[in-house]
Amino acid sequence: MAADNSRYNLTLMQRCCVSLLYGLCRGVAIMPRWVRYYVLEEIIYFIMHHLMRYRRKVVMENLRNSFPERSEKELKQIASRFSRNLAEQMINTLSLTGLSSKRRLKLLTFPEAERYASEIAGRNCVSLAGHYGAWEYMSIIGLHDKGHVAVGVYHSLESSVFDELFKRIRMGENVALVPRNEVMRYFIRNREGNPMNIGLIADQNQYRVKDPHWITFLNQDTIFADGAEQLARRFSLPVYYLWLKRRRRGEYELHLELIYDGNEEVAEHEITERYARCLEQTIRECPELWLWSHRRWKQKRE
Repeated sequence: MAADNSRYNLTLMQRCCVSLLYGLCRGVAIMPRWVRYYVLEEIIYFIMHHLMRYRRKVVMENLRNSFPERSEKELKQIASRFSRNLAEQMINTLSLTGLSSKRRLKLLTFPEAERYASEIAGRNCVSLAGHYGAWEYMSIIGLHDKGHVAVGVYHSLESSVFDELFKRIRMGENVALVPRNEVMRYFIRNREGNPMNIGLIADQNQYRVKDPHWITFLNQDTIFADGAEQLARRFSLPVYYLWLKRRRRGEYELHLELIYDGNEEVAEHEITERYARCLEQTIRECPELWLWSHRRWKQKRE
């Protein structure tokens, strides 16, 4: 697999900034667990939810449109729990900084690892997840399944400094990071090598395209990116839906469901719609774990 050489494109000042920020993040990561999750997390939650009221209007609008059957009191309770979850995800991300493979494995258990590995032994595959629970933990699957390189598909940040910082935090053993717009080329270039598990978080706002395919998702017309489906259908790759269950603060359990076996004849957009249905069910079961603060429905059907 090709190495990521992006750090060589940074200026000396930018590299110094990345190193300084990485050192600060590492400082948080080595703090005792109780300090991170029962002191820092509580402080972040109080500031975001009560002082900043972080994206409160966006969160409440998304919740009202998604759950019209719920009372305003229930929606406010979900919004409060969501803010606490968001604070936890910030701590989770920082806690990954410089963490050894052995300690990463403790953060994410995978009860179905053996079944999963046997089903896709020797095959490339696609894994679809959402901004649900500790989504930054998804790359840890590469430690549970050594038979595949975990290819983490990411959206490049506008800031070169923060883009490089997050890549350093996410990078780990048996992981390759690939920008979203280079996935197809990367797969074609490396598909004859070690089998790949291409992981995408596919629930971000999708820019409008010509003749988009709309899916009713959480009671709203929604456009989903179909890059994963195109890749799976073109190369006959099995597709899994992945989601996380929270065990306690900072620790999660990974589960999966096969939504396309790579051989079934399916209609266009069918794989994407199956993913959307699975994600919607997961969100309805525990809505506070999803990222309600992003502007998921900026695009409107004409």
